[in-house]
Amino acid sequence: MRFVLALAALLFATALHAQTTWQPEKTWVFAVGVLQYQNKKLGTWPDEGRVDAVMIDALKKRGVPEDHITFIKNEQATRDHCVNSLDELLAKTREGDTLMFYFAGHGSRDFADAKRPVSLICYDSKPKFAKTFWHIPLIYDAIEKGFQGATVLLTADCCHSGALAEEARKRKKFKYGVLTSAHATSRSTGNWTFTQALVDLIQGSALLDANEDGTVTFQEAASYCEAEMSFSEEQLSCSAAAGGFDVNTGFAKTEGKRSGRTGERCEGESEGKWYKVKILADKEGKCLVTWIGWDKKWDAWVEPATLRKWQPKVLSGGTEVEVEFDGEWYKAKIMQTRLGMHFVHYDGFPDSDDEWVPLKRIRMPGEGK
Repeated sequence: MRFVLALAALLFATALHAQTTWQPEKTWVFAVGVLQYQNKKLGTWPDEGRVDAVMIDALKKRGVPEDHITFIKNEQATRDHCVNSLDELLAKTREGDTLMFYFAGHGSRDFADAKRPVSLICYDSKPKFAKTFWHIPLIYDAIEKGFQGATVLLTADCCHSGALAEEARKRKKFKYGVLTSAHATSRSTGNWTFTQALVDLIQGSALLDANEDGTVTFQEAASYCEAEMSFSEEQLSCSAAAGGFDVNTGFAKTEGKRSGRTGERCEGESEGKWYKVKILADKEGKCLVTWIGWDKKWDAWVEPATLRKWQPKVLSGGTEVEVEFDGEWYKAKIMQTRLGMHFVHYDGFPDSDDEWVPLKRIRMPGEGK
């Protein structure tokens, strides 16, 4: 009997040890954050409060060596410099290493091509000149040519970033894990919500630990990103695992567990109206909430009686509707729903244009007349 118990304990310990675990000390980070562009028509974002810098600091604190990190910002992020710098970093990697790729800025989809290829927009990229863009397949080509390790984590906070996930499914050389702010057909918010979710992952926030086992996994991170983006930004994030990437890879150990209703996404009442809120803390019978879309200065402690469950309105699959795109309305059909979002197919357009849209971009036929 003792032998059986001992063997069971050994097998259990072996199973725990066998779980894939992220190793920060063997990780190389290539990050690009373009908030300003040479062509002013592309728009800019303020450098103040940029969360990509917070993410880099979080990686260092987790143990990623400083000389393993390349972080290119704004005017430094020309196409040539990004391409050459990635090649230089890849040449330093060794067997068993992990690569983390990150991009924040603009993503572009070529509507002139039926395949709708997606590119990342660098500081000096010129609109309508595709050769100045950083085409997604070229990024993968560079990785597969120069990376000496085994696992690649690709992340991006930009429009159409889900193209990284689509390309990963075509590749087999490495283990690819992908987390992006939007699907390949969808645009992305200008807020830092997705990148903040990556920071939460790196730091091991208990809010991501869905099964409360003390470890935050890639799969839990993907679910957390979806919930955060759909609730706060009304868009759906995207994830993928290819080449044998283990979705149960543990990225961080959590300190303690979430308390009470902390992290809950719901609605809060103020002056007779209901607004989306997220509970930041639950203490002594009250909840500290942040009002989604409002400045942090309005965060406040409220009574639980002023909160209610968030129940987004959705339309049934198969419903014929009209969907707004760039100010024009197109006939479409709702194919499925998820987390308050609607996946639509546009009449007369290829499946490659199907996208996830919020209810505010949908109307019933004839409503606009």
